[in-house]
Amino acid sequence: MSTRVDAFVVAVPGLEPLLLDEVQKLGVRPARAVRGGVECNLTWPQLWAINLRSRIATRVVVRVARFHADGFHSLQVGLRAVDWSAWLPDGGVTVAVSTDKESKLYHSGAVEERVNEVLGRPLGGQVVQVRVLRDAVTVSLDASGAPLHHRGWRGPAGKAPMRESLAAALVLASGWDVRTPLVDPFCGSGTIAIEAAMIARRMAPGRNRSFAFEQWPSFESDGWERLLRGADGDVVQKCPPIIAADRDAGAVASVSENAARAGVGDNITAMQRTVSDLVLPTRAGWIVSNPPYGHRVGGPGGATDLRNLYDRFGAVLRERAAGWHVALLAARDTPVARMKLPLRPIISTLNGGLDVDVHAGLIGGLGGVATPARATPTDPA
Repeated sequence: MSTRVDAFVVAVPGLEPLLLDEVQKLGVRPARAVRGGVECNLTWPQLWAINLRSRIATRVVVRVARFHADGFHSLQVGLRAVDWSAWLPDGGVTVAVSTDKESKLYHSGAVEERVNEVLGRPLGGQVVQVRVLRDAVTVSLDASGAPLHHRGWRGPAGKAPMRESLAAALVLASGWDVRTPLVDPFCGSGTIAIEAAMIARRMAPGRNRSFAFEQWPSFESDGWERLLRGADGDVVQKCPPIIAADRDAGAVASVSENAARAGVGDNITAMQRTVSDLVLPTRAGWIVSNPPYGHRVGGPGGATDLRNLYDRFGAVLRERAAGWHVALLAARDTPVARMKLPLRPIISTLNGGLDVDVHAGLIGGLGGVATPARATPTDPA
C-alpha cells in the first residue's frame, strides 16, 4: 500500500478554520479547508495522530478510490479495481451511499445493493462510504469508528449535553490563555470545563478509546504504541483554576464524575451556584459558557425568564468581571444583546441542529479575543 493516503477530516460546518489550524499544527501539509471539513494528504502516523489528538474533528475518512460511473456495470468495474484485501479488516461492513439527482446512478438503494454484491461481506462495523456526484464516484473508508467527540469519559449528562468537540472549539475560539482561570457559570455536565482542562494539560482527547483503523491490514501496532507514548509524554500536570458552576445540584454532581473519568478531577472545582452568586477568581481570565437558549428555558415566564436571565447575567459580569474575556455560544434568537457587553459573533456553526454563534469580547474594552481566519469553503470533491 502507499505510504500516504488522501483523507477528509470531517467537522461541523463553521468549524473548518479551527480544524485546519489544528491539522496544520500536527504537521500536515498540504491541507485546505472546504465545506464540512479539511482535505489533506496524510502519512499513516498522521492519520492515527489526527484521530488521537483532534479536539474538533467529527471523524476522518480515507478516500480509497475515485472513478467515473454512468451505470451499474461501470460502477462494479470501478469497485472491483480496488484491492479490498489491503483495506478491509476481517468481518463485516456497513455501506453508506449518497447520490444526487444529476447522476445516472441516482437510486441510492440500488447502488448500495451493487456495492454489497462486490464486497461480498456480511453486515458489520467497518463503514464504507460511496458518494456519487454527477457520475463521479468517491469511495471512502471511515477510519474513526465512533464519532471522535466520543472521548470515552462521558457518564452522567445534563438535560442538553454539549458535544465535546463543540465545547473544545468554543474554548479554542475564545483565545483562552491557558495560564489564566476559566469559569463556566452554566456548566451542565461539565463538558466545557473538562475540555478546557484537557487542553491546558495537553491531554490527547482520544487516548481512552479505540478507532476503526486499528483493525485495518495496514495498522502497525508498534508505530501506534510509539504515538501513544509520545502523547502521554506531552501531558503536563500544571493547570490553571477551572470553575464549573451550575444552579442544579445534579449537574454539579455529574461534573465531578465526568471529570474524574476524564482524568482531570483534581483540576476542576465544581460548585452549585446561581448566576447572582457567581464568584470569580481574583486574577482575570476567561468566562466560557453555553448558557440556556430560548427552547431550553421552561416555566411560566418562558421568553420573559430568558430575558431576565440575560439581563442578570450581564449585570453580574459588568459588576464583577472587568478585565475578563467572555465567549458564549448562543442560538440566533437568544437575547445576548441584553447583557450590554462588547460581544461580537466570531463563529457561526450548529449545535443539536440549531444555528448558533460564538459571541466573544473583553469586558471593559473592545477586542482582546482573537478571531480565527475564515476559510472560503468549497464543496469537497
